[in-house]
Amino acid sequence: MKAGKSVSADAWGARAMNNRHRGLWGRASLPRPFQKLLNKEGSSYVDLIIKTLVVITLMATVISFLGVFTTYLNLNHMCRRVVRVAELEGKIAEPVYDVFYRLKQQTGLSPEMTVEEVAYCDKQNQKIQLRNTFTITMTYSHAFTLFRPSFTAPIQIHIPMRVSITGMSEKYWKLPE
Repeated sequence: MKAGKSVSADAWGARAMNNRHRGLWGRASLPRPFQKLLNKEGSSYVDLIIKTLVVITLMATVISFLGVFTTYLNLNHMCRRVVRVAELEGKIAEPVYDVFYRLKQQTGLSPEMTVEEVAYCDKQNQKIQLRNTFTITMTYSHAFTLFRPSFTAPIQIHIPMRVSITGMSEKYWKLPE
């Protein structure tokens, strides 16, 4: 062998490296058939479609959560109306329950109503003296549907809701002695 003569890589069966076929990361880049998948032509359309799907999904989620807030507002409205009727009547009697049942039918909700912290001046007729306070509490469990598969029952989360409103009687009762 003579000194100074170099042997090319092709002579030993190796291919010459072509920078055109090497990816951005050199030897760590994907093989050539997979590089075609990473072609950037038309990628803005794919980005637009993905962003649109994400926005639509977020909007649908927000709209489905609005049902929870609407239910809470209806429950709050029911409680306020019942408290106002009890304030005007000065007793927890038939007019209060009539309004409660009518509002249950109108809203489609079926909460439980309890009267708390009340001092009746006439326990038999449930009369509340002028300026005496009472608290009406309504509780309800709203079923929030997460997923509704076609082959089984829907997957739901039950969200407990509680509204308490304090009222003051506006009627003076003259009681027999």
